[in-house]
Amino acid sequence: MGHHGGAHVAHGRVTAGGLETTVSAAIAAPGEQNASAPPGLPGWRRLLGVTGLVLVLACLLPPLATLARRYVFAESLQFCVLAMAGPALIVLGAPWRFLRLSSAAGRLAAVRRDKRSFGRAAVFLIAFVAVCLAWRLPPAMDALARQPALVVPEALTLLAVGGGLWLELVDSPPLAPRLPRPGRAAVAALAMWSTWAVAYVLGFASHAVFHAYDAAGSGLSAVADQEIAVGLVWAVAGACFVPVVITSMLGWLAGGEDTDEEFQRVFRDENQRATVRGWGPRPRRRPTSSA
Repeated sequence: MGHHGGAHVAHGRVTAGGLETTVSAAIAAPGEQNASAPPGLPGWRRLLGVTGLVLVLACLLPPLATLARRYVFAESLQFCVLAMAGPALIVLGAPWRFLRLSSAAGRLAAVRRDKRSFGRAAVFLIAFVAVCLAWRLPPAMDALARQPALVVPEALTLLAVGGGLWLELVDSPPLAPRLPRPGRAAVAALAMWSTWAVAYVLGFASHAVFHAYDAAGSGLSAVADQEIAVGLVWAVAGACFVPVVITSMLGWLAGGEDTDEEFQRVFRDENQRATVRGWGPRPRRRPTSSA
C-alpha cells in the first residue's frame, strides 16, 4: 500500500515518522494472510483461551454457582462470563487443538469463506441480543435461583451465541472474520449497547425486581444487590467490546483504506464465489469476413 497521510504500510506494519507499530493479527483485513507470520498463536493468546475455559468452569462449580443462586450480583457475574468474557477469551485463544476440534474448525473455516459475512454477522448479533435478554428477564432470573439445573441450558446457549458472535469479530485461526473493520466495530458496539440497555433498566428500579434471591443476613439489601449487578454488567461489557471497537477502527485508519472500497471488496469477493460456472457473460465472437 502506498503513502497515505505521511504513513505507509508494509509487511503488516505501519510506519509513521520513524515510529513503527505492529498491526495486530486479530484485526487483520478479511481474508488477509501474513505469509511471514510463524505458525500457531503467540503464547499470550493461548493463555487467553485457557483462562476463558477456567472461568467458564469456575462459574459452573461452587462456590460461585452456589452464590449465584442467592445474590443477583453473583448471578450477573456468572452471566457476564458465560455470555461475554468466556467466549471472547476462548475465541481469542483458539484452543481448537486442545479441545480436539481442529478438524471441525478447519471445515467451518472453509464453509465460512463461501458464505456472505454481513448476513451471518447480523444473525449472530440478533441471536446474542435475544438470548441474553431472555436469560435476564425477571421470570428467567427467578427460575435460575429456584432451579440450579437451569444453569446448564443457560451456559450452553450463552456460550453458543457468544462464541458465534466473537468469531465474527476477531481472528481465531484457522477461522478468520470476513467483516470489514468498520463492520466489526459496529457489531461490537451494538452488542455492548444492547447489554447496557438491559442493565440500565434494572439500574433505575427502586425496588426488588427479582424475588427468588435472598441476601438476608449479609447486610446487603435487594436494591443494593441489583445496583452492584448493573455495575458488573456495564464494566464487563465495556471491557470486552470497547477494545474491539477501538482496535478495529485504528486498524482501518492505519490501513488508509476508504470504507466504501473495503465494503466493495467484500461484496466483490462474495459475488465472484456466487457466480456459477457457465452462467457468466459470454465472450463476444469476432466478426469473420466473407471471402
